[in-house]
Amino acid sequence: MSTINLKAGYHQINVHLIDEDKTAFVCAFGTFRFTIIPFGFRNAPATFQRLMDMFCFNLPAMARVDDIIVLSPTFQQHLLDLETVFLKLKDYKLGANRSKCHFACSRVKYLRLCITSRGIEVYPDKL
Repeated sequence: MSTINLKAGYHQINVHLIDEDKTAFVCAFGTFRFTIIPFGFRNAPATFQRLMDMFCFNLPAMARVDDIIVLSPTFQQHLLDLETVFLKLKDYKLGANRSKCHFACSRVKYLRLCITSRGIEVYPDKL
């Protein structure tokens, strides 16, 4: 199993051109508007999760916001699954945060849970 963390999650999604004016703000330096979805916008989490749900459709992966987990029955299949996931990441123009990714592990931390081939376990430091 592998986990992939997306780099600057919301910042990888463009605001529709017709909606950019809705993001405008004024400060001492002038008037500005966002061209990408910033953190803190009310619908940003739901928008990003919808994107990730579409991304994971027909993939051996699940995503919760910017955290993706890839689960496969065998190592050989896992390599093929990772290739498929990375090709789709490229198609969606999403980048991964390499320092937070873990590949082909027997145990991974995902959503604060310890996932193993046997199921979900509690981390010893949480006991």
